[in-house]
Amino acid sequence: MKNSVSFACPSYVIPASVQENIQFLKGKVSEIALICFEPSLPIIKDLLPFRGAWHIHLPYHVPHDFYKHPEKYEDFSFQYSEQTIWKNCWEQANSLADIENFARVCITITKHCRQLKPKHCVLHLPKSHLQNAEPYLKHFLKIWEQELPLELLCLENVKNASWLDFRESILSSSCSLCFDVAHALTYEQTACFEDKECMKKVKVVHWSAPYEKNSEQNGLDKHLNLNNLINHTDYCIKVLKNIAPTATHVLEIFSWEEIEKSKDFFFQLFQYIEQASNQAG
Repeated sequence: MKNSVSFACPSYVIPASVQENIQFLKGKVSEIALICFEPSLPIIKDLLPFRGAWHIHLPYHVPHDFYKHPEKYEDFSFQYSEQTIWKNCWEQANSLADIENFARVCITITKHCRQLKPKHCVLHLPKSHLQNAEPYLKHFLKIWEQELPLELLCLENVKNASWLDFRESILSSSCSLCFDVAHALTYEQTACFEDKECMKKVKVVHWSAPYEKNSEQNGLDKHLNLNNLINHTDYCIKVLKNIAPTATHVLEIFSWEEIEKSKDFFFQLFQYIEQASNQAG
């Protein structure tokens, strides 16, 4: 089973440069999630030593002046100062023009990475309580589709934003989805997997534990190792049963040591699914 199941991990798992992380991950994983949390361009030559698959996690925070001067940040590994004030990209926007600027930055990052042939691009959903959340999301999808296939874009459930909040917009488009298990557990979104139509769109699954085993630290999302999910094993199995076998599974844990600790639990989930399938057959 361990040899038949593969997982992806973030491009940051050791406290070092991107280049050093990529060198470190060679031979350890079959796919890397390129973390582009900032609206600037990665240096592609630093990434090419890894010969496996790639997908991109697009930005969700932008500098406070981003919408006034978006061109300022379209550079290679822009050097942000410690004084940079970061804002949620959706909350900071004041107009559809702002959302278009944000969408075009995401498109530029994706096209810049074309040599990596990214399978997916993950984007956080806007918080559903925002006044313009729905029109902002629709406009982003419209701008993206003008340049890139919508199927490439995977919308992720986050705090105050589940797929169910945007179900009509999601199902009426050809976009894909990213299911974050820790977010579902932390933010009371566990019913998401019961929506069969949405689950058909899931291309990426993020795995981590939101809080320590035997505790209920609601509101926190700590990206802990998967051993802390032991009390949620049944839920994890239910999720897996509803996910397409072709989905990319990401151990979204920003420490290789903690990823190593997670492997047994992760593989055991798939082993259970396989055994249940064999018994049913």
